Amino acid sequence: MEASTVRVGWIGLGTMGLEMARNLQQHRARTGQTPITVYNRTHAKCALVAEHGAHVAVSPASIAQACTVVFLSLRDDQAVKDIVTQLLDSKALETRDEPLLIADLTTVHPSTTQWVLHKISQANSKVRFCQTPVWGAPPAARSVSLVYVTSGSNKDSALLAEIAVPAFARTTIACDDPVRAAKFKIMGNFMIAGILETLGEAMAVAHESGISRELYLEFVKAMFPVAPILGYAHKMVDEDGEASKTQVGFNIHGGMKDVGYAIDVAKSAGLGLPVAELAHKHLQWVLDNGNENWDWSSLAFALRKQ
Repeated sequence: MEASTVRVGWIGLGTMGLEMARNLQQHRARTGQTPITVYNRTHAKCALVAEHGAHVAVSPASIAQACTVVFLSLRDDQAVKDIVTQLLDSKALETRDEPLLIADLTTVHPSTTQWVLHKISQANSKVRFCQTPVWGAPPAARSVSLVYVTSGSNKDSALLAEIAVPAFARTTIACDDPVRAAKFKIMGNFMIAGILETLGEAMAVAHESGISRELYLEFVKAMFPVAPILGYAHKMVDEDGEASKTQVGFNIHGGMKDVGYAIDVAKSAGLGLPVAELAHKHLQWVLDNGNENWDWSSLAFALRKQ
């Protein structure tokens, strides 16, 4: 299959999915490639990609019928299981000659990836599955600054990388095994959570020691002028955490899920993640005393208020 002519489907137009799908369609339109076909449970969102030339599907089954590569960008593990089941139950798979490649961008527990692989092995030999998560918040998705992880065979990995870059990601990292790719994503997110915990603790102690958070921010800007670190540090400066309440890139619900998954991965390896446990505790405080829709950088607010 050639990336320029492959029939691409996209299921899931949430905050991240919409930005990625729209960028992918715009890129393919600019470069004379075949348009993508989109499906979303809230059908009205499809119009935001269709206005750039995408086709709109009425169901996951119609995506399975029309496409050879299908990207999933869904809310959680259960949504992935539901959509994969609908794709596998599609009658279109029974008569098609070419295989269907499913690429899941969702951050899921490794056990969910294992479940999907088992489900496919029992259901249809014409379906291949790759766990292909991304690193980056919605602003990074909007500006095509995401890091995209591929998995699967060399052929599938290369095809997905060619579709993704530079359409909706700036670079790719190949990880051959889908289950390892799920763990890889989770441990990457853990490192970001660890940075948030460290930043929050440092700013809290600095402030109580007579060093303003604004002054501490100057240190961060000078020593760590990298988008994720600097962006989160800016949000933590406000006394009442207002920026973390209104400038939401990744919310408390998602943060707790991913940190919890990191703790699970560590336990399965016979190890512990003390920093993750601290971050989870502080995120839980925000959930109990604030709002699950705040940005996960609001854990710094918990450190100041506890």
